[in-house]
Amino acid sequence: MSRRISCRMLVALMLLVSGIGLRPTSGLAQVSPPTEDSNTHAASTGKLIVHEWGTFTTFSGSNGVHLDFRPLRDQELPHFVFDRASQHGYHWLGKGRLKTRVRMETPITYFYTDEERKIHVDVEFPHGLLTEFYPPVRSQSPPFDETIAMSAEGEPIGNAKLDWGEITLIPTANLRPAVSDPHTARLLGECLATRIYPDADGNHYDAARHTDSALVHIRLNPVEPQADSMASRAPTGDYFEKFLFYRGIGKFDVPVTVTSNNERTLKVTNHGKEVLRGAIVYRMHGETLTYGMVPDIQAGETVSVAEPHRPIDLDTLSELMRQELVDAGLYEKEATAMIRTWASSWFMEQGTRMFYLVPQAVTDRELPLHVSPRPDEILRVMVGRVEIMSAAEEQRLILVVKQAAEQRTNEMNQQLAQGIEHPVVPIIVPDEFRDLGRLAEPALHRLREVSRETLVRDEADAILAQLARDREVEEIQAREAAQASN
Repeated sequence: MSRRISCRMLVALMLLVSGIGLRPTSGLAQVSPPTEDSNTHAASTGKLIVHEWGTFTTFSGSNGVHLDFRPLRDQELPHFVFDRASQHGYHWLGKGRLKTRVRMETPITYFYTDEERKIHVDVEFPHGLLTEFYPPVRSQSPPFDETIAMSAEGEPIGNAKLDWGEITLIPTANLRPAVSDPHTARLLGECLATRIYPDADGNHYDAARHTDSALVHIRLNPVEPQADSMASRAPTGDYFEKFLFYRGIGKFDVPVTVTSNNERTLKVTNHGKEVLRGAIVYRMHGETLTYGMVPDIQAGETVSVAEPHRPIDLDTLSELMRQELVDAGLYEKEATAMIRTWASSWFMEQGTRMFYLVPQAVTDRELPLHVSPRPDEILRVMVGRVEIMSAAEEQRLILVVKQAAEQRTNEMNQQLAQGIEHPVVPIIVPDEFRDLGRLAEPALHRLREVSRETLVRDEADAILAQLARDREVEEIQAREAAQASN
């Protein structure tokens, strides 16, 4: 499916909207019909309602210090999503070389209206870089520069902005054709519902579409030819989606720290000015899932909680989290969509983590969202996710690094004993660090700080170097694949 809607499909849509006549009906595939819940009532009186959910992710060692880490791999996003580079035709460049303290993952912005209307939307990230988005934007700041993006330091982080410009909101009820033959009506409805926005190819982000929100339509006209070749590469045409999506990386202080000690106790401190609510800690170890609840934490206070130790099954934990999101103001379908989008990452990845509801004042300050005309309601529910390397986990991983170092030393000694003058033993990244994925690097840096053994620190450096070489190979392969497809 092309990222642009085809001319034939657009003509068909125009005929359906303007020529056949419309009436609200039920039964659209992949588009949930309005129900008699808060979703429907919110947009039934001429109001414009904006709801948003997303995640701020950080990683800290047992001392509570937030560590820099790399983002999720770009391949986890649907193929049609744009990033800073691909918006200008550089489809193989990603953000994998950028390390920062905060990953702002998957803000989804929904719009609820019972009438077609035009709005203007932009979002700023004063202390971050907005890296991916869909639909494509009319402008982004700072401007993309291939030379800077390819440099060792990568792009600067700060003063970022995405501007979608004029957006048309279309209630899904307006796409339900009133034709006499029920079979034909059903086929037309299914066609519109499944093809008006791009195919997510089974990607878990498709779950975000299953709400009663309005369709988002953006039309990008061709840019006049300029000396700058990037202008001619900018996307053009018509783009439809059920929401605005964007993602980024940031350098700002989240309002919470979590420390761990050898007594298996977590100390959670609220450094902000607002109460921290809805916090849950849990741990996935092997196939065992345990959890614990954190009481509301007043501004400036610290509470002590035991590390997750109460068994819980995945469905119960998912429902617990979903209810927290509903209590925070999200509609039922929005909360379900968020849980389904993040279930594998939130609940199935190994390790200890804490979730809490980020006060909207923090979100509005760090990530200003501007919608004009001003909506009747703007609700932004961001979940703070703190990945915690506990004191016990640090000691376990130090032992893994030490064993890897000793094994390499033994193999070198064996080669020397065999008369090999310059022994070569490849650096093997232990599975425990492969399993950590994007958190492997900060974990290794933290182990270097904790361990007093030179052997462990040197081996940690060696594993870090091997991970960097692996990443370079991946970038080369991605570049070659993109060039071959073009």
